[in-house]
Amino acid sequence: MHASMAAVSLPAAPAYVPPPPPERRPTRWWLVAIVVAWALVLTGLAVWSVREDPPTVPEQRNIAEALPVLHRAAGAVVQAADGPDRVIEIGAVTYDRECGLTPVRGGVEAIQDVTVRVRADEAFGVLDSIERGLPAAYEPAIRHNREDTRHVLRADAGEFVGIEADVEAGSTSFSLRISTGCRAAADIAPSGIGRVPPPAFEAAARALGGTGEAAGDVTVSCPNGKTATSFTAEGLTAPRDLGVALREVSAGALVVQAEPHAWAYRAGEVSVVVRDGDGTARVSATAGCR
Repeated sequence: MHASMAAVSLPAAPAYVPPPPPERRPTRWWLVAIVVAWALVLTGLAVWSVREDPPTVPEQRNIAEALPVLHRAAGAVVQAADGPDRVIEIGAVTYDRECGLTPVRGGVEAIQDVTVRVRADEAFGVLDSIERGLPAAYEPAIRHNREDTRHVLRADAGEFVGIEADVEAGSTSFSLRISTGCRAAADIAPSGIGRVPPPAFEAAARALGGTGEAAGDVTVSCPNGKTATSFTAEGLTAPRDLGVALREVSAGALVVQAEPHAWAYRAGEVSVVVRDGDGTARVSATAGCR
């Protein structure tokens, strides 16, 4: 019985036959062409919109349209920053032409600084008074770090024009920066006319060998209806001792800073700043909004 079972053979396994390959459909080139054409249309519309669409929100207004807001804000800052216990200086408007509105479109940002010089340990108190003096509509606010060694003032002058100041404990000077943010470029009309410098400016410039004439001035309109102007003279001869050279012209003035190469004092309503370095000196005098 065992021998007969050994003689029985099992049937062979059926050979594997692979399935036929799927039927290859022809490429629908007309569909590819439609997709590519539609992508080109969308790209073209996007580029045209960036270049041609009128502004729909304030930050899209060009730099010429933003400058009036900047000027009004600068006047409000000067009026708030000026005071009998400090010295101020109005900087000229500068332009940053390296900012970008979009990855394919450049822009320009206008910036103006108002510098405030104070006596030691008075910076935070002065910054608080500036916050109170700014228009309530600007919603000015001061924040400080946990250690109370740094105070930051921010305010919104409207239409995306901002005001900011960053003050460290112990600072004897700080700047309030007014900026438009990046805007579309546009032609900018020249502004300002020559004004007569105050006697305090002429006296300081003459003390350093100058003629008493201003080489330039920067003027802003204040909310109280008055104007504030900073006059400057540069390239004057630096004296051997700045304090000695200014002794007579600063007599009776409130001296806020008296350093070897920088003096700041207040002659009545006029702020005077004198600095020297590399053999030359610079005089600035600011008649504020008062």
